[in-house]
Amino acid sequence: MYLKYLVILIVLIAAVFFGVFIGSKFGSSPVSKETNINVKATVKEILPAAEYTSLVYQYTSVITHSEAAKLLGFDIPLTEKKAIYTIDGSIKMGFNCADIAIDISYNNIVLQMPRIKILSHEIYPETFSLYDETTSLFNRYTLRDANTIQMANKNEMELKVRQNRGLYLQAMKFAEDQFRQMLGNLPGIKGKYSIIFDWQGAK
Repeated sequence: MYLKYLVILIVLIAAVFFGVFIGSKFGSSPVSKETNINVKATVKEILPAAEYTSLVYQYTSVITHSEAAKLLGFDIPLTEKKAIYTIDGSIKMGFNCADIAIDISYNNIVLQMPRIKILSHEIYPETFSLYDETTSLFNRYTLRDANTIQMANKNEMELKVRQNRGLYLQAMKFAEDQFRQMLGNLPGIKGKYSIIFDWQGAK
């Protein structure tokens, strides 16, 4: 008698387990996967498709330059020249949106963001101004000197930007604010998903 009830109980438990397994296997998973695919496609469609500038750093450099003609490693008397210049420039910082990976985790849209980098650096030769200049009869400033000074300053400014973590944090924050605003109000995302940013190389 008891054996009969025990067999029936085992059969019922197996049936319930099998039904739950089949339901989770063929019911909810495909829908969830399809939803994730649709959300990813929507996000990819809204995001820019090329390089994205999230910060433009504009600057004015004050350049102090001095040199003298040399012979055997020593300065030649009466050949020293000095000058103070200013020049304007701008550095664009950002990333390529094609490098963004999109993951859906529960109710989060996780954007795997590439590193912020310098996209372009432009100097404006028309703003290259001389404030003070002292030259000798035998060693005057030339157009070639001006070009050399400008390029040296350009390289120095790029190095300063790369060493300035604050600028990178600003570029990341501006990108997050802009992308969150673009994506957060989309139908199917608003009120359902949170936008999470995971930056490559961020500490």
